[in-house]
Amino acid sequence: MDAQQPLTTLVPDPAEIVGLIEKLVEGRWPRSEFDRKTLFLDLGFTSGASWDDAVTATETHHYSLGIGEKPREIMSSWTSHNGRFVGISMHLYSSMDTDNPSTRQGFEDFLQRLTALYGEPTNPWHDPVVPACVWSVNGRRIVIRFFNLQHSSMMLSVEDAGLASAAEAAMRRNSTPTHWNNSEEGASPFLLPRIGGRTG
Repeated sequence: MDAQQPLTTLVPDPAEIVGLIEKLVEGRWPRSEFDRKTLFLDLGFTSGASWDDAVTATETHHYSLGIGEKPREIMSSWTSHNGRFVGISMHLYSSMDTDNPSTRQGFEDFLQRLTALYGEPTNPWHDPVVPACVWSVNGRRIVIRFFNLQHSSMMLSVEDAGLASAAEAAMRRNSTPTHWNNSEEGASPFLLPRIGGRTG
């Protein structure tokens, strides 16, 4: 960001959201639906409707999430896997413009604050188009990503690291094409090997 450029007042305030992150990272993680509801009540979160297709049943479910007194300012969701609370995601400082200065300012602000709290992040995906920063703290995974293609947005998620990995593995399994005889994709089921003779 240009040092001469005046800073924009970010809504929501990054300090307020980082305060929520600290509570999620340092507090007791919900292990039951009762615990999850108690946590949401303590943090002022409101669970909303499911985002999933009712026809496609999976182990992972996504729900809209209201945060604070003005939930419309933050597009948020929460996720469960096999009935257990995985974590929350937020899209912050979204804009219809590419490389929006406020979005970039928000990303850099969160990067600075979270680095001060939890040390240098890693970038396991090495994606130059959508930069990511990941912190592993107390069994939790904090991720911020800067989306900067046609539109600008900063994504923030706080998750139970083990459950998030299990949900991702299940998603990969569910999206892997299966074939009638475990043959290679594209192999015809009618090209059967000969019995008792030369092949080819």
